[in-house]
Amino acid sequence: MQALVVALSIICSTTLAFPSIEQRLVQHRHQRPRSIFQLCNSKNSGDNDIDSAEEGPTIPVRRLLLSYTLAAGTEYFLSQNYVRPGFKRLHPTQFFAALGDPQSSSGVGAENWGVWESDPGPRGIPFDQFDNIISNGRKVAPDNSFWLEEHGIWMESPRYNLEPGRYLVTGGRTRTSVLTIYPEDENGTKRWSLDGGVLYDVTHLPCRSALYVDEGNGEGSPLNARKEDFPVSPGAPMPNVQGCVKQDYAVLFVTGVDDM
Repeated sequence: MQALVVALSIICSTTLAFPSIEQRLVQHRHQRPRSIFQLCNSKNSGDNDIDSAEEGPTIPVRRLLLSYTLAAGTEYFLSQNYVRPGFKRLHPTQFFAALGDPQSSSGVGAENWGVWESDPGPRGIPFDQFDNIISNGRKVAPDNSFWLEEHGIWMESPRYNLEPGRYLVTGGRTRTSVLTIYPEDENGTKRWSLDGGVLYDVTHLPCRSALYVDEGNGEGSPLNARKEDFPVSPGAPMPNVQGCVKQDYAVLFVTGVDDM
């Protein structure tokens, strides 16, 4: 039994040293979980970064080891879904701004999708700097449009006209699917399809994004956004902005591309 526990400990430590792809994708938004050894030793080491005001029941070490062993199997299963033969891992992860019926696995209109080739949030303009930035000459896009994300950050516009091909996409939850973007037809329309699940399943709900376009009176501006409307709850629509027409987009993590 002692040898089994030692073996399980090694498996657990190996699993914990390599967090899942989904954990890595969302670690900038969620605190990384504590390791089993921190959990087991926190009482003796004086680790107080978890709530120690109330001492809960002690979790048997064997039960923890078993749970992490099961997690290792789940991790292997997920990794096989994320890293598929014939696909090349993208570094850094890209982000698709997608349009379509959330409950559909295919549709048209991919010619209107966009891609950020790295996370646009850190490069965006915080809400409280809008006035200063605009006063110093920053303007919205030539078509009087601008993008906002869930915290009210003014983002750069994505690159449009996605290349046809196959991409690994995920919402950072439970599913990774192959997204196919087809070449445009004679009308300039591009179809899209998923090999499993629907668009909602591969949408990252905490990341909200919307395109705002001046409705024609010249009054559309990021300055009209209301600070009290942010942050936006996961999965909720983006708020309206006075003087603008809004288009909500789903955000998909793009973790790989067809290597062929």
